[in-house]
Amino acid sequence: MGFYRHNRSLFLVLLGGGLMASSVLWEYVRMKPTYRYLVDPWAMRGWETTQALAICAFGVAIVLLAVPLSVRFLKGKLIESILLMAAATAFVCLVPVFAGVPDQHMYSWPRLWLLAILTALAVTAVVGRVLPSGLARSLRRLILLVVLAGITILGALVVYRPLSGDRTIPVWAVVLLFMFTVDALLLARPPRELIPYRLLLTISLTGLVVALVCSGAVRSTLLRLQMENMGVSAEYRDIQITAGVLWAWAGGVIAFAGAVGLWARRRDELEEHTRAGRQLAVAKLSAAELEQAV
Repeated sequence: MGFYRHNRSLFLVLLGGGLMASSVLWEYVRMKPTYRYLVDPWAMRGWETTQALAICAFGVAIVLLAVPLSVRFLKGKLIESILLMAAATAFVCLVPVFAGVPDQHMYSWPRLWLLAILTALAVTAVVGRVLPSGLARSLRRLILLVVLAGITILGALVVYRPLSGDRTIPVWAVVLLFMFTVDALLLARPPRELIPYRLLLTISLTGLVVALVCSGAVRSTLLRLQMENMGVSAEYRDIQITAGVLWAWAGGVIAFAGAVGLWARRRDELEEHTRAGRQLAVAKLSAAELEQAV
């Protein structure tokens, strides 16, 4: 029981990632029973959908990252963190490519402003990291606010404005911009030892979001296959999500809870180590003052 209590968060991550990965073995969608033998295909299992395969990949990635973090194989060094972020960025960007997600129109201004804000957040995080540490807090905040507003306006009106027409942009490009922003924020926020744990949180949350939004996609896929196979299809409202989607949802929630636990435990360890170092430094200073007094 002691080993379980010490590694409870890891067990949660393993359980959640395992549920997400094993969801491909279960049925994801089916028609209402009244449609049996009337349409084909009538149901789809996880391995027949790209959405379930993407969820499975997220589950495996979460487990592969959590295990070395839990056993302290990864020490949180800068080079390790950069390599992990590069691998995670490549993985997340490849998911929509292999899932066959079509290119999206970026004609709406809210989407363009969202891209500009993501770019501004990444640039602001980098600027905040390189600013002198002795700079006054009020001046630092003013500089970062100016950078954030300036990059947002410049990005929306100059950089991303050409996308406001009928052009389409690959989803992986939007995901790459999002991950670049996340990576910049992770690198800019101290302490450096927590970067891999924050990355685990990001991947777990992304996998949970993918699992939550996949229900509509797999139902649309079933309708499309029915139309291709028979020339007719059922109605969208008559398609039900089943055990596979529910397993993926449950696994995503459990894995994210375990990732939060791993991050919190490592944060507490670093705080205790810092506090102990400060106390030791104060003790040495007091001992030196006593020696001088004597």
